[in-house]
Amino acid sequence: MFSGGNLFFILILLLNFIFLDLPAVKIIIYGFIFFTGFNFIYCKLVEKKITLQRKNPSFSFFSGITEHSLIEVKNPLFFPIHAIMIKDKSDLNISTRQMYAFLLSLDKNKSKLVDYPICGRKRGKYFIGPTTANFTDISGIFSFEIEFSTETEVIIFPPIRNFSEFFYKSFQPQGNFKNPLPVYEDVSLMKGIKEYQVGDEIKRINWKISAKHDKILVNTYDYSLSLNSFVVLNLFEEDYNFREKDYYLEMAIEIAASLCNYLNLKKQYVGFITNARKDKIDSIIEFPLAGGASHFLKIIYELAVIQANKVVKLSDILQKVEGLRWGTSIYLITPKLNEKDIDLLLEIYKMGHPVCIIIVGPKIDRNLNLGEVGFLYLYGEIKENTVKLIKI
Repeated sequence: MFSGGNLFFILILLLNFIFLDLPAVKIIIYGFIFFTGFNFIYCKLVEKKITLQRKNPSFSFFSGITEHSLIEVKNPLFFPIHAIMIKDKSDLNISTRQMYAFLLSLDKNKSKLVDYPICGRKRGKYFIGPTTANFTDISGIFSFEIEFSTETEVIIFPPIRNFSEFFYKSFQPQGNFKNPLPVYEDVSLMKGIKEYQVGDEIKRINWKISAKHDKILVNTYDYSLSLNSFVVLNLFEEDYNFREKDYYLEMAIEIAASLCNYLNLKKQYVGFITNARKDKIDSIIEFPLAGGASHFLKIIYELAVIQANKVVKLSDILQKVEGLRWGTSIYLITPKLNEKDIDLLLEIYKMGHPVCIIIVGPKIDRNLNLGEVGFLYLYGEIKENTVKLIKI
């Protein structure tokens, strides 16, 4: 509250007041005592009454997007605050500084907002806060520092990318399976237009565009998919044991997130399973088949915070892919396969589940000939912000 030099100066004035009988000096001392007392009360009131609150208590957004951290500083007193320093801690993974400082003046019964950008550079869980307020009175004698509990969790989702081409149709099972479930066009999923042909329904004619082009054009629609999909993501760290493994781990997670989004937009029920580390624990994380935006957000939240695991192998999660409805398509994202993995995938395939394998990584085993047994075998990569799938 007091510095050593200020305290020494006050003691000198008090001794002068006691031992000197000079009216002018006493007037100065009286004024100083009043001024000092006022500043002491002023500092105490500011310390007791000032409030600070983070206006957006939670963050969750996709990588590549910028949001703003908003902090409201409020002065409820009947007199202004001449100057106060606000400092907020941040994380260098999501911002350009580790500490943001703002010098404010506040009118009586007023508040101010301070903000700084939060950049979604990389998926993950991060924290911002706490926030401190530093104040020194006008005389420079009294000061305080208060720490406010404004710690906030920031979740950066992996980026969602488009597919340059999607070979695999979940409503068209691979191999010799005959799909017993109906496939209908969904009028909410408009695909494009084409020139009218004999047999096309009159209600499909797009009269507005037909008039513009002076010929009859009809709407075409995508299919309403009657089958479900189950995404399997392999994050066993040993399988990524090659140069730039972190790059390929992130690519696998981004492809999984983009695939779940694609299937969700196609109005499919989507399940998800992965072998990952979360909160320093290696385990299997699984979501049952479900649909809708809320279900997709639950999956994408997990994809934001998980890491590669050292214990749970791909075969461990493939053994849990059982009891699914007939025809549920399996999408496996992995850097490699061994004999046990392939045997388990064959068992899954024999149970009526089409299998699509997406290899992510620099090593491609072209000798497996997985296409001959009915699997769709693809190589996945991300180029120019797009997921590209190449048939192996």
